[in-house]
Amino acid sequence: MKTIILSTAIRLLTPVFLLFSVYILLRGHNHPGGGFIGGLIGSIAFVFHVLAHGANATARVFFSLTLYHHPRQSGHSRTRYFMQIMNANIRGRRKGRNMENRWNYIFVRVRPVYLIAFGLLLAVASGTIGLLAGQPFMSAFWLDVHLPVLGSLGTPLLFDAGVYLLVMGMVLKMIFTMSKE
Repeated sequence: MKTIILSTAIRLLTPVFLLFSVYILLRGHNHPGGGFIGGLIGSIAFVFHVLAHGANATARVFFSLTLYHHPRQSGHSRTRYFMQIMNANIRGRRKGRNMENRWNYIFVRVRPVYLIAFGLLLAVASGTIGLLAGQPFMSAFWLDVHLPVLGSLGTPLLFDAGVYLLVMGMVLKMIFTMSKE
């Protein structure tokens, strides 16, 4: 059931869900929580968005990226070229009539299977670091850096980020598959 109230509420709540899921992810390597529950909370945002707007709209809004570029002219500096590219990519459109035919674009779609694969790669890589250092598999290594929001950086945070992406990719794959039927 698609209503204006539901679609407006989901449009406002989706960033809140995603921000809260990242908070749970970052909190998890020092306290209970982490990648699994953070991935579930983040995927709930996309589940609600699919219910309100449909799977195609969700994939187009959150998992598609169009990058604009054009060949650099010989008289322009690299800074001017970079600023034109950034301006076109941030605004998402091409400016100027004479530049219309020079702009090319690259369309990138992030599929849930890619999230699953990259999450699995991160989780396995976090365990392999200990193995390469001569320790048992999944041994924790910490950097001497302490960041205000993240805390100490180490392999447990890398593992949690992998689980986060893996869980989110699995739920998104299930939701996109079920919504097509």
